[in-house]
Amino acid sequence: MSKLILDFVLLLTMPIVRFIREGRDISCRPGENLRELALREGLELYGLKGTLGNCGGCGQCITCFISVEGGKSDSLSPLTEVEKIKLRNRPSNWRLACQCIVKSSLAILTKPQAPPSNSKALIQQAIEEVLPK
Repeated sequence: MSKLILDFVLLLTMPIVRFIREGRDISCRPGENLRELALREGLELYGLKGTLGNCGGCGQCITCFISVEGGKSDSLSPLTEVEKIKLRNRPSNWRLACQCIVKSSLAILTKPQAPPSNSKALIQQAIEEVLPK
């Protein structure tokens, strides 16, 4: 198979992460870390506390919260042991971006601890738009 065909096949199978707050759909390779994807794309993943001092992706500062709002239940890697401890008093759809590996397309809300005033409408609109498989 030629490289062009392989690149095309890869493009067709790349997951899409819909960043609801930011209004962006970003494709990534399966197995990519969600925090690294967001930072590479210039998205503001952290609030003020996290911007001033985050752990660099080790799961210790719990400042890279995201909430999963759409996609399959296994769109991300399973909860890590760190997340099971750090998120035990948080909503069940919350994750730490630094601990998440993208497996398939999904919709997320960054900084769910400080949702935008129109978050319900944004989330509804985002999940009504079909995500690529």
